[in-house]
Amino acid sequence: MLVELHLLTSHAPSNLNRDDFGRPKTALFGGTERGRVSSQALKRAIRKSGWLEERFADKISTRSLHIPQMLHDEFAPQYEGDDLDRLMELCGAVTHALGDPDAKYAKKHDQPTSLKTSQIVFLTPKEIEGLRNLIAAKMEDGTRLTKKEVKAFGDTVSEAVGLDKRPTDAIDMGLFGRMTTAKTSSFVAVDASMQVAHPIATHTTVTETDYFTAVDDWKEEQKKATGRSDESEDRGDVDSRGSGHIGELDFNSAVYYKYLSCDLDALVRNLGGDKDPEGAKAAALDALEAVFGAACVVTPTGKQNSFASHSPADAALLVVREAKVPCSLATAFERAVPATSDGYTAASTDAMLDRYDRIRRGYELDTDKAAFFTLLDGAAIPHGVETVDRIGGLWEEMRAYVA
Repeated sequence: MLVELHLLTSHAPSNLNRDDFGRPKTALFGGTERGRVSSQALKRAIRKSGWLEERFADKISTRSLHIPQMLHDEFAPQYEGDDLDRLMELCGAVTHALGDPDAKYAKKHDQPTSLKTSQIVFLTPKEIEGLRNLIAAKMEDGTRLTKKEVKAFGDTVSEAVGLDKRPTDAIDMGLFGRMTTAKTSSFVAVDASMQVAHPIATHTTVTETDYFTAVDDWKEEQKKATGRSDESEDRGDVDSRGSGHIGELDFNSAVYYKYLSCDLDALVRNLGGDKDPEGAKAAALDALEAVFGAACVVTPTGKQNSFASHSPADAALLVVREAKVPCSLATAFERAVPATSDGYTAASTDAMLDRYDRIRRGYELDTDKAAFFTLLDGAAIPHGVETVDRIGGLWEEMRAYVA
């Protein structure tokens, strides 16, 4: 069974996700340039959102190159002298358990053993707690490792902590998966159950440039005190011209189509469905409700202090499909939506719903269950699509359809 969410979100001038030149990311689609946000930026915004933290604070994973350093810094205030050396050895052993240590980092920071991994590591709360408990126990029993023993001990960490078992306690890992790149069997990979597309603009977009200045307060005060203007020729010791800083900032504005697709069976499996089918299914639906809800209201953080472009979704189409046939509706916008007197959002909504209706009828997806929510008036709702008047109604329909 698949659960899909299709969103349309209108953003006023913003730079949500920058390229290597600091400009908003773009893509060519249908022969025209569209604003784009990477799927990685959207997923991270969801993972790190207050929305998700309020609901699942203890079920969100940690992703870092510095987990051994994080553990070391947590324990270090408790120890001194020789015990601090032992702590460094044990945390260095953990580094070996998580992949190849970054030797250059150790040399740069004058560490006898590296506390930075060469690959970015994604661990669940229980996995980190297991490492924490192992270090505490070994510090308590006086374990001392020589330089040669550090790697050998690291090879035993995985089994001792349970890193070699598939984790089931983190919803973000169950959804977005975990990939490893180093040659290590210390912790298992997790296949993602959710796919997230790069949001793209439904219409042609133009990147513009804001020329801005930051005024120097002292200069302003001196100008007032002397009675001189910027045009004064005789300034004496006071130069009141110019600002403290001059810069440029690129931006665009667009209606973005966002698409998320989740294999519900895979998510249930990732959350422990082999041992507790009903419990894992309930956890999966809770996770989907929270993540889909976040996708509707959360925005990537790029340049938000400058633009404050926080926009909830204008339209949301939820689809529960028995057939495992994921269907993006992005091709509804291959022909760029034209500007109308009603803007772009209303026309984009009609195009999205029409595309869904055509796909469902053309491919005989008769078992589809769909629900639609919008902040707009007058959308042409396809036959068989339930309408709800609040976003929570979508998640209620999702649970009913799955049940």
